[in-house]
Amino acid sequence: MTEDARADSGVQEVPLSALEHVAYCQRQTALIHVEGVWSENVETVRGDLSHTAVDLPGIQRRRGLTTIRSLPVWSEIHGLRGICDVVEFEHHTATPVEYKVGRYQPGGPAELQLGGQALCLIEAGFDVPTGYIYSVAERRRHPVPITADLLDAVISATAAVRALLAAATLPAARNDTRCRKCSLRDDCLPELTDGRRQVTPDLLTPRPLGAWSD
Repeated sequence: MTEDARADSGVQEVPLSALEHVAYCQRQTALIHVEGVWSENVETVRGDLSHTAVDLPGIQRRRGLTTIRSLPVWSEIHGLRGICDVVEFEHHTATPVEYKVGRYQPGGPAELQLGGQALCLIEAGFDVPTGYIYSVAERRRHPVPITADLLDAVISATAAVRALLAAATLPAARNDTRCRKCSLRDDCLPELTDGRRQVTPDLLTPRPLGAWSD
């Protein structure tokens, strides 16, 4: 299906990266994919550096195993699109490998992004029983079974992202421990946008050090 055909179908495409974002924070998702906001911090720079080896497209073949780096994938059924860091092909089996700079978190947001890649590869006609998340911090792969529950979670997350893309307003901030490492904290201002304040804050009066939550 061409881009024009997808536009005519009325299905708004969802980037695979947004699946991880929406599982982490809906406001972050809207800032990135609706407002086009992006800021760098040490975590994002480390992530960019860790992807250096897989961001350059390439193909390697060895003993029946074909490894493709930076492979574009899409799902016409679910309106997903994105790029897999690495996919290993052996006969009719495809194994996506997603690189992450931090330590692996079982059941974490990264598994949704991996599951989205698997959904695209399954639609392309491949068997995808397992994927891997490669932790740069740990220097090892972690297997992730591609189950029906994971694929259902991907479909639900895709619907959640599409709802955010269509919403008239940004969701409220979570304002919890996840905000501390978020590169968009200064753009989000979670202390002011969490919806829990009942009065207009005084932005001009300095707060004492002990009152800061970061």
